[in-house]
Amino acid sequence: MSSKARKKKPKIKKVSFKDKNWYSVLSSKSFDFKPIGEVIGLEDNLLGRILETLLFDFTHKYSDISLKLKFRIVEVNNEAKKCNSIFVGHQYTNDFIRSLIGRGSTKIQSIINLTTKDNYIFRVTMICTTIKRARSSQQILIRKIIREILREFAKSLNHEKFIAGMIYREFQSQIQRVAKTIYPLSNAVIIKSKLISIPEGGEDKEIPDDQFEIVEVDIKRSRKSEIKRTERINVKKLSRSKPRTRPVKKEEPLPTTEKKEVTKEESPSIEKEEKEA
Repeated sequence: MSSKARKKKPKIKKVSFKDKNWYSVLSSKSFDFKPIGEVIGLEDNLLGRILETLLFDFTHKYSDISLKLKFRIVEVNNEAKKCNSIFVGHQYTNDFIRSLIGRGSTKIQSIINLTTKDNYIFRVTMICTTIKRARSSQQILIRKIIREILREFAKSLNHEKFIAGMIYREFQSQIQRVAKTIYPLSNAVIIKSKLISIPEGGEDKEIPDDQFEIVEVDIKRSRKSEIKRTERINVKKLSRSKPRTRPVKKEEPLPTTEKKEVTKEESPSIEKEEKEA
């Protein structure tokens, strides 16, 4: 045996289920402090825990059932058994993202870090899908439109208003309005966002009721991306239409041979021919 005595490790006190308590989690102020759900744990272990919920729980619209919101617990009130949280990001479900991309279409993806007016930094992932296959020059221009419009919105908006524009598809509709001049789009969706950094003393405030301003972007087009009059795109032709079913032809009845009735005048001439034969 070694001369040095082995030090005994201090025993860790096991936490039983009875020591834990249930806490109700509230959303951030921009979502009107609506309850998200309940969690169980100790006061020290709850800080930093992330919870997921659907936008459907806030809007009660079936079209929002595929969008997941993420909230992080920031403050725990042990007396009231309540937790306050902040918005951390959102993400669409994988099956919804797969449904956006069809055969023969082009997926144009852009990932960009955006700094809001109050110095919140978000990482945003956006996808645009075209009706038919687009050229590489057109893809570059559409990607440039996405980045410039999102930067313009981020510079002029606080983080509460910026979150509302991402989730309720206000930015997507304006990007689609400008990008369809390059090539017709079937979808434009911000599929994912993540809060990277928060400034010191950052707090959530109520979302103002002001409407979003329309953003105009000037883009220099290359010769390849310009659409001439003879090459203008007809959206009706590019839209996916159901294959036409050919009408089944009805079978016409075969012509029947009708027996001629022999008159009295023709009958003696027939008899003479038979006798001569």
